[in-house]
Amino acid sequence: MDTRTVFLNACNEIANRLDGFKILEKGQRLKKSSLDKDIYFEIYFQSSFRNDSSSILILPHINIYSKILKKWQIEQIKNEYSQGLIFGNQIGYLTPYNNWKEWNLAGLSYEKSINEITENIQQYLFPIFEIFNSKETAIDFLKSNGTKFNQWSEDSISPLDFLLCFSENETAEAFLNNFVNHCPYKGNILKLYEKLKTQNEIDLNYSEFHGADKIKLAFIKGLKII
Repeated sequence: MDTRTVFLNACNEIANRLDGFKILEKGQRLKKSSLDKDIYFEIYFQSSFRNDSSSILILPHINIYSKILKKWQIEQIKNEYSQGLIFGNQIGYLTPYNNWKEWNLAGLSYEKSINEITENIQQYLFPIFEIFNSKETAIDFLKSNGTKFNQWSEDSISPLDFLLCFSENETAEAFLNNFVNHCPYKGNILKLYEKLKTQNEIDLNYSEFHGADKIKLAFIKGLKII
């Protein structure tokens, strides 16, 4: 069996163990909608072009999107390529592996890898999806906890757009400050905020550092860093 077939077989075996997901791209992408049908969850299985008979890699990622947020982003950020992304990460950073994680599907590793991936999705990713199954639940969680969905998940500024779109500025501001206070490059953020006060034009599609575009949007929307 060629490596691509082994990889896709594994994707489909995992999909068949997960309830409620629509199978897309021959099993490489799984999709499920929230209760209100606006937010949807994706599990994407990445592979490697360097696969061979002894190493067939599979790397699961998750992404959470909103159709309404996509329209909001296109309007607010002026970027027609906006996708409505709320949050995304590689599975390793949301599980006890606490690092970039890949599994080998070659030979005797096949069944063990499928079992481990399925168990990690069910145990660590499904609770995140459950939070976003309701916008109200997601907003409350993000306001209080940021993106610390579990003890391994790190702070991310990614959902700021979601909060600006669906909640009050007070909530988005609380989320922003929680992120800034835990951010290892807090100094860069504070310097950027000060610099923005003197700029006549702000480019939301350029980032001086990771997440700078979100920081600029927060500034434009009048959020204060305390």
